[in-house]
Amino acid sequence: MNEFVWFKDLIPKALAHYQLERQARAALVCTRFRDIMPGIVGKDAEGVVKPKYVKSGVLYVAVPSSIWAQRVYVHRHELLTRINMESDKPLVEDLRTYVE
Repeated sequence: MNEFVWFKDLIPKALAHYQLERQARAALVCTRFRDIMPGIVGKDAEGVVKPKYVKSGVLYVAVPSSIWAQRVYVHRHELLTRINMESDKPLVEDLRTYVE
């Protein structure tokens, strides 16, 4: 009879098989950013500051103005630390904002 395999152990194998690891990592980063950002930048940033994509270890965040870009930039190190906190290796190395 086969040994029992936990579902959580199958997910990384399935992602690797279908070559979706990069997309899954980017989705995880964006979700973590959305979860922690209001507590760090401010509650009023929740609907305004939006993570867009991850490219080459950099998280790109859309903001409505340069004032919001500055607010996010000031808290950049804390945001990156909290995003990477629960991971074995860093998910993102830098955070950049752009006015949308």
